[in-house]
Amino acid sequence: MREFNPDSPLGNPHRSWRVIASIGAGLMAMLSMWFFIDDALPYFAVTEESYGRFWHRTGWLLSHVVGGSLALLSGPVQLWSGISRRHLTLHRWSGRLYVLGAALGAITALQLAFNTESWTFGVALFVGGVIWLATTAMGLVAALQRRIKAHREWMQRSYTLTFIFVIFRLLLEIPWIEGLGTEAEVSTTIGWLCWLVPLLVLELSRRIRNEFSA
Repeated sequence: MREFNPDSPLGNPHRSWRVIASIGAGLMAMLSMWFFIDDALPYFAVTEESYGRFWHRTGWLLSHVVGGSLALLSGPVQLWSGISRRHLTLHRWSGRLYVLGAALGAITALQLAFNTESWTFGVALFVGGVIWLATTAMGLVAALQRRIKAHREWMQRSYTLTFIFVIFRLLLEIPWIEGLGTEAEVSTTIGWLCWLVPLLVLELSRRIRNEFSA
């Protein structure tokens, strides 16, 4: 194992990564709350204006919003290493809420994917929903089998899929994004990128962390 110089700028590598992870979890928590208040909350009013073309799928969309919001808001508690180490009961109960929300959000997303205006955008949502459900299930199985490291890694992947709500909205806020093509083309491109790129970044950061810790 490579010796690590405690006087180097990086300090203790494990502590450095914990700090980075805590900052990331805090940032995600703030963005999740912003998204919930600004985008998700209006759907709880259940009006035709807010539901638009999904008015005939009110139950499906409302269930999707409820499940996705539950997962989105409880996820940072799972990612915050300090909470999982010091408050195990809170971690477990928030984990149950997260799995329930993610499962509900993913299953309803699969149905809603067939009701988009663009079939290519629908495919992107459907594939993302399948992977979201699969990563959550793998994380749950790993937890039940007491494989803590695998559980943590699968849940990080799962929450990355949960966070696509926020990423999608943030990308749409870019002023010039709509000028890149038609609505269907832009939505489809963002629909793929908002979960493919974050998953790639997650896996690369994990590999880098393992290199530093080796």
